Amino acid sequence: MTPFSRRDFLRSAGGVTFLALLPQGPGAFAAPEPAAGPRLPLFTVLPYIQPGSQSRLAPGADSMVVAWQTQEAPAEFHVEFGDAGAFERRATVVSAVRFSGRGGDVERRLNWHAELTGLELGRRYVYRVSGNGQVLAEGFFTTRQPRGQRVRFVAFGDNSYGDPSDRAIAFHAHAQHPDFVMNCGDNVYDSGLDNEYQRFFFPVYNSDVAHHRVGAPLLRSVPFYTVIANHDVQDKDANNHETADFGKNPDALAFYTAMHLPLNGPEVPTYPTPIQGPPDRIDVFRAAAASRFPRMANYSFDYGDAHFLCLDSNLYTDPNDPTLRRWIEADLSSTDAVWKFVVCHHPPFNVGGEHFQVQHMRVLAPIFEAHGVDIVLSGHEHNYQRPRPLRFMPSGPGLSALVAGRDRKVPGRFTVDRHFDGVTHTLPDGVLYVVSGAGGKHLYDPGYTDAPSRWTHAEDSHEDYVVRMVTDRHSLTVFDLDGDRLTMRQVDEDGVEFDRLVITKA
Repeated sequence: MTPFSRRDFLRSAGGVTFLALLPQGPGAFAAPEPAAGPRLPLFTVLPYIQPGSQSRLAPGADSMVVAWQTQEAPAEFHVEFGDAGAFERRATVVSAVRFSGRGGDVERRLNWHAELTGLELGRRYVYRVSGNGQVLAEGFFTTRQPRGQRVRFVAFGDNSYGDPSDRAIAFHAHAQHPDFVMNCGDNVYDSGLDNEYQRFFFPVYNSDVAHHRVGAPLLRSVPFYTVIANHDVQDKDANNHETADFGKNPDALAFYTAMHLPLNGPEVPTYPTPIQGPPDRIDVFRAAAASRFPRMANYSFDYGDAHFLCLDSNLYTDPNDPTLRRWIEADLSSTDAVWKFVVCHHPPFNVGGEHFQVQHMRVLAPIFEAHGVDIVLSGHEHNYQRPRPLRFMPSGPGLSALVAGRDRKVPGRFTVDRHFDGVTHTLPDGVLYVVSGAGGKHLYDPGYTDAPSRWTHAEDSHEDYVVRMVTDRHSLTVFDLDGDRLTMRQVDEDGVEFDRLVITKA
């Protein structure tokens, strides 16, 4: 078999296929000899895995999705999988048309996926993708861990734009050997388009080799969770409100077509992602997204001893909405997980200069406190901020839906735990609101690193709730969960750990 590059594969007309070897050692890939039969269509996204629709942990009921994209042309694909190295089961492969392109050069593509169901928890499986009788890819993944097992995951946000920093963060995330990735939103810039995922996201997180200037093959074996963010819904309507405009961008909202995430959120959200544009283009999008739109914007899932609640925090939402708040409370109260995380793109508490005024998610702080949330993860600010544990009671009239402009300041009363230090005092009194938005895009707030005099605002009565802020380097957050002990580390784009804390339960 002859080694070849991604470029060779993508530029082939299907006569050369690829066999993705398990990522051990340097991660080389090789192509089998072409077989006789119909030529395969050009691949625009190579096979990758996604978590699938399942949320709660149940023996024999886990799932995983294998997905890929090609140019629109006839093809017969098969996905086989199994444990113990055997491909004894076959999944159903489905496809849907998706527009993709740049400017006026818009093409029809086919999004393919197969959901692998009936999987046991904490078990390693292999999968194989074949097309027109040829084996194209082989890979592996491990299903979600059951309760009582150690878990490691990495978190970062505001990442993919084709810069060297994206690739370095992907490489160092891969080097941590995580069970999964938790993205804090803005997976790809600038507008969450299908063609941007093809150019900036998949080549970095599904690269052929692991290298700090290339990226890493994370998506071939590691599930990638994420939340919808402002750069997924980048357009504005006539009233300057966020919307996805399919007239301007036929391949908008790729979050709903490239991602396959749990589907346990409200089936009809009170504030669904707004869309506009020609009906025929919207129909193509809806068919490709299927049940994922608009439901996938809010979801939750369990992994080991942790529960994750993932929320749409875009400006078209109103976190004071009674229906949404009831769903959040029901979700957080229904889990027996040791650790509870909330993930939303817009940080409830943030001292940066770029987005300080976008605070609407802090109205949910009393709910998070009442239901034992440990950590809230966010992005949006392109830096790292680690706060002290805090409690917050909003005051004033509260937030109304669709607030005009960027100013969504929420006044209130802070109670800050100054005893916790994450070293000798590890039992926090309050919630940690961690900003991990330094995943690759250009950084915000130069000069704020190690400058605590700049970390307060008059609107928050100069409450000094942030204890560490780093704005001069890209970074990712690493979490290790082991029973009643959680370790959080911050690792920069050179692989250097520059912050660490430990949290324990009573």
